[in-house]
Amino acid sequence: MLHDLSYEVDRHPERYRFSFAIDLGDARLLMIDSRAARELEPGKRNMLDPSELEWLDENMRGDVEHLLIGTSLPFLLPPGIHDLEAWNEAMAEGAWGERFGRLGEKLRQAVDLEHWAAFEHGFDQMTDFTMSVARGERGRPPATITFLSGDVHNSYVTRIDDPEQYGARSLIVQAVCSPIRNPLPRHVRVLQASLARQLARPMRALAASSEKVPDPPYPWSITDGPWFDNNLAVLQVDGPQLELTWHTGDISAGDPQEPELRTVATVIIDRPGASPGPDPTGLVGAADARAGDGHDQG
Repeated sequence: MLHDLSYEVDRHPERYRFSFAIDLGDARLLMIDSRAARELEPGKRNMLDPSELEWLDENMRGDVEHLLIGTSLPFLLPPGIHDLEAWNEAMAEGAWGERFGRLGEKLRQAVDLEHWAAFEHGFDQMTDFTMSVARGERGRPPATITFLSGDVHNSYVTRIDDPEQYGARSLIVQAVCSPIRNPLPRHVRVLQASLARQLARPMRALAASSEKVPDPPYPWSITDGPWFDNNLAVLQVDGPQLELTWHTGDISAGDPQEPELRTVATVIIDRPGASPGPDPTGLVGAADARAGDGHDQG
């Protein structure tokens, strides 16, 4: 049965939908097929084909305390990496001519620049859906809208900056856990961490200087991470709050067969302005004291 199903949907992906929605108490989880439902035809590239976009449009609704959106690849990358992929897409699509287009395509395939940032139209559509939910245009706005992703060799948290200034009444967050990640060389980890933080502003300025590279409609920042260990993350719903905890295993020198579970970081996500602490964004993080060493953080 599995072989027959696989054979059928490989040749006719429009006949079967892997995306689904499920209500979990005060939370709704939307799992999006952002792998097999892509539109790759030049000039029509999108992370989701028309059928999947129609399904998403129907299911992106409020009237829950928390809207959780599962997408294998992060929707909100660290800002510097997002701008890099946006540059590459413009190049590969011929913004600077055919010669640079071929170079851009080779680069895109060589280093897997295939996240939402590399599909400008789909990224903008998802942004519009998300902000319309956060503004209360699709039912009562949730306290939080949280994208859940992995598959990027590290773990981190980003959030939309000051969503209230855009009329949003939900906190919009991207939480990433890459559980069994491919170990990256140290220089790649350092580059990724730099693009997430120190190089984010220069990359934004560089991208903004070109009319051929689209500007993201709303700014966001990385708030926690990145962590490069093997991590397992747990999400717990507590009324209007979400608690996200990343765990890793430490190998004991005395008994290497029984690693000890250690908390890497805990992040509390709450409605904007609801947290009584000094952080007005509603995002409060507490990282393990060792999170800055070489094996955890670049």
